[in-house]
Amino acid sequence: MNIMCNRILKSIAVLFILACISAVSISPCFAAENELKINSEVTVKKGDTIKYELYLSDTKEEIWGYEMRIFYDKQYLKLTKDALKFPKFDGVVYNDKLENKIAITWTDISSPADFSKRDLFLSVQFEVLKGGTTDISQFVTELYGEDLKYLKSYKWSYDISVNGAEVLSEKTPIIDADEATLQNKQGSFINYLDGMGEENSPNKDDHQSVTGVMPTTKVVTEIQDVTRYESTGSGDSSEDNVFGWIIIIAIIAVVVGAVVAVVFIIRKP
Repeated sequence: MNIMCNRILKSIAVLFILACISAVSISPCFAAENELKINSEVTVKKGDTIKYELYLSDTKEEIWGYEMRIFYDKQYLKLTKDALKFPKFDGVVYNDKLENKIAITWTDISSPADFSKRDLFLSVQFEVLKGGTTDISQFVTELYGEDLKYLKSYKWSYDISVNGAEVLSEKTPIIDADEATLQNKQGSFINYLDGMGEENSPNKDDHQSVTGVMPTTKVVTEIQDVTRYESTGSGDSSEDNVFGWIIIIAIIAVVVGAVVAVVFIIRKP
């Protein structure tokens, strides 16, 4: 009887040990399945709320307008309600219904924005859907000042907060190198891997750019690029809205005013 009891107790002990070993080995796997690595920099968990904050600094002139796209993977990240914020820009036109990206454009000749010092350009908030690896990236098509020429002195950086707590600060943004982007979204602005412009980057000998196909008709294309809108997937190829028309009218007014001024100067005796 004692022998039988000892055998039963030993069997129970062995099963308990095996169960503990299995639990220990399975737990990391389960945790890994729910952990998401973003930009190879920060690890978050399924259900977390993350805020991606994009900053700009070191500009030598005020910004009159821009066009850009923020890229993410909807398999891993879901935009939260009222996810986008633009603290220094009024009347921003954006489309957050696109596949894995947000198209953004803005211009205001009456209220240009100063980014000579580091300031928040925009923020976007996501909910983490599942584990894995993913990136949040960007591609700037246009970023110009009063002369409508692209800025050559600037510095991009980003911070990431998780559930309201900052976990990453002043990192260089990833430039999206998707082929479709490079083929269709290249404007006059040049994106560099170090996040800095050609005039202020210390990497003069190795300043790598991410560029696509340049427009053949530069002046006309610049105006069209700034006011371009992408399909939302509903069958409509453009987004007609008040802000879009305001942008078009504002830019045309600037161009026409410049032409009139030049003609006046030339004809002036």
